[in-house]
Amino acid sequence: MSIAHALEHAEHISHSSHGGHGAAGDHAKADRLGTYIGVTMAILGVLLAVCSALVGSERTVLVQKLVEQQNAHAKYQAQDVKHRMSFLALSQVHALAFATAQPTAKKEDVLSMVRSVERYLGESVAAKEWTTSYDTVIKVHMEAQEEFEHGLLLAEIGIVIASIALLMKRRSVWLFAVVLGGVCIFILVRTLLHVGHEVKESERAIAETKTKYEQMRSGNKSTEEENKMVRSMLDWANSPGR
Repeated sequence: MSIAHALEHAEHISHSSHGGHGAAGDHAKADRLGTYIGVTMAILGVLLAVCSALVGSERTVLVQKLVEQQNAHAKYQAQDVKHRMSFLALSQVHALAFATAQPTAKKEDVLSMVRSVERYLGESVAAKEWTTSYDTVIKVHMEAQEEFEHGLLLAEIGIVIASIALLMKRRSVWLFAVVLGGVCIFILVRTLLHVGHEVKESERAIAETKTKYEQMRSGNKSTEEENKMVRSMLDWANSPGR
């Protein structure tokens, strides 16, 4: 009987030993899962900060481009008003000059007014092209801001899901948080590549149209005909008897 009891006792010890190893293994797996979840939460936190910074950056650039477009639009309106006023003045001169069989207006003066009308029309068209060149870059920055906000939302939800996974010790819940982080990274990379390409092309178009307008304005600042007319009026005003 003593031998039988000894064997039974040894069997119990063996089972207890195996049970202890199983509990230790489960505890080690839980520790590893907790480590993975912690790393995931850290990465999601970084993604959250990056998305937040990019949203703020896109919003700042968007406001800047809107202000620049308003400035270009103001120049377009100014040139358009000049064109309309010069055309009305030319219409009045035309009506007076050709009211009789013998036109009384000087051809040089009429020609100067006609060229002014054409000049203001060209400057108005150039300013309009400059204004519309901002449309693409503004649209790109608006869409980029929305995409980065989507990435920000995914990172926030991912952190919440990872926290739940840490409490529940559930691997499936943690994997869902990992998927959200992966989607967030995909949105960030895709948006950055798209914005970089589109903005480069748009900035080139803006620079070209702005340079075209400024060159027209500087070249048409004061023509020789205008200077001649101004000198003629000064001589007339300063002549004796006036």
